[in-house]
Amino acid sequence: MDILSKYNSISELYKSNSRTTLVTSHFGEMSQDKSNAIICLIENYLENIGASHKAVKKIFNIVVETLQNIRLHGDKDKDGNQLCFFLFVQFEDEFTIASGNLIHNEKVTESESKLEKIKHLNERELKKLYMEILSEGSLSAKGGAGLGFITIALKSENNMRFSFEKADDVYSVFFLESKIIG
Repeated sequence: MDILSKYNSISELYKSNSRTTLVTSHFGEMSQDKSNAIICLIENYLENIGASHKAVKKIFNIVVETLQNIRLHGDKDKDGNQLCFFLFVQFEDEFTIASGNLIHNEKVTESESKLEKIKHLNERELKKLYMEILSEGSLSAKGGAGLGFITIALKSENNMRFSFEKADDVYSVFFLESKIIG
């Protein structure tokens, strides 16, 4: 499945439910300016609906980490485009942050392994892993220390799911969805 098809299927799923509100969606390249605009739009929306401070803080953290992951770690396609998608959806008191980006097939196994490990940790174990990574202080070539997914897991109370779907012989589509009860 290519990234545009994945985006279309996910957005149609949310749009088809009359009880959900698709607050914002984006498909294409993700610049810092676009990230900032999405964050402002979501902040304004949450303020207008009177979301709790606790929910806003969790959502904000997950949105920032998700957008940073897309921008910093999404791979470019054969034409040099860093295609991705991002959706923010409300269903009653539940908020969903969904994203997708390209990843080289050779990175899938390692990424999936890290995410599986995070997914099966409880809150105490996640906090311990977070502190271990912080104390090691090792940064990747792209400036990350692997804390983004741990932060998403903590803030969503590990209410996240992910998948890797092969697009072709070079790329897969990485999909990440996290939910927050507000």
